[in-house]
Amino acid sequence: MPPTLAQITRELLAAYNRYPRKNLGQHFLVDPKVVERIIKAAELTKDDLVIEIGSGLGVVTAEIAAEVNHLIAIEIDKELVEMSKNVLKDAPNITFVAQDILKVNFSELALGRKYKVIGNLPYNITAPIVEKILTTPEKPELAVIMVQKEVAERMAATPGTKKYGSFSIFTQYYAKAALLSLVSKSSFHPWPNVSSAIVSLVPHPSPLFPSLNEKIFFDIVHAAFQQRRKKLRNSLAEFGLEGKGIDLNRRPEELSLKEFADLVNSLADQN
Repeated sequence: MPPTLAQITRELLAAYNRYPRKNLGQHFLVDPKVVERIIKAAELTKDDLVIEIGSGLGVVTAEIAAEVNHLIAIEIDKELVEMSKNVLKDAPNITFVAQDILKVNFSELALGRKYKVIGNLPYNITAPIVEKILTTPEKPELAVIMVQKEVAERMAATPGTKKYGSFSIFTQYYAKAALLSLVSKSSFHPWPNVSSAIVSLVPHPSPLFPSLNEKIFFDIVHAAFQQRRKKLRNSLAEFGLEGKGIDLNRRPEELSLKEFADLVNSLADQN
């Protein structure tokens, strides 16, 4: 019987006398069924270029690389990069980049080519990474990422629900977000303290609201949800919306993305 992903991971760590580093949020995926779900969700083809965020030991990297034309693996832990290079020395279509993902330029890596993103994101920097993926000038065709379950629920939340908030609006402003499946703690080594989920992000091909003032839009969204229990009349008092035909008796979680955009546009129309 061939060794499992969990056995391979433990053996690699032991062979190099390494331990997962808590400060880097290292929890290595060892469940082959979850790997299959990720690969299926990414709709990988032999023509694809994939940028992987957090390649770890390279065990999952190898599974993805086998399905695509070229894989660029981003990993901040330089020791893990060297380990992965040794493990995957016979895989010619993998390029390793030992760098902080928040400092990587996706456009420079892709060189004008279409690309997809796959990643098991560290919980402590999930939001900045998602922001980077969605706001980079040349956006990916698709991103399939693993994040904390609660964060995944917020990203895909709909108006009127408890999870719906400013991060929901930010994510959905830039992409179609879908929570695909939940992932148990036992799918990782070591086990994290929280459950995870696989999320699909498909960036919008063009802006949803082309003439919208994005700065004012997000200023209003953040101000509203900082006091989410209050009515808009109170949380958005500084924006001078009173008497402009807007129902200020509603609470922020009741407003859809489009309604927030309409609210901002109504301000522009008054100026």
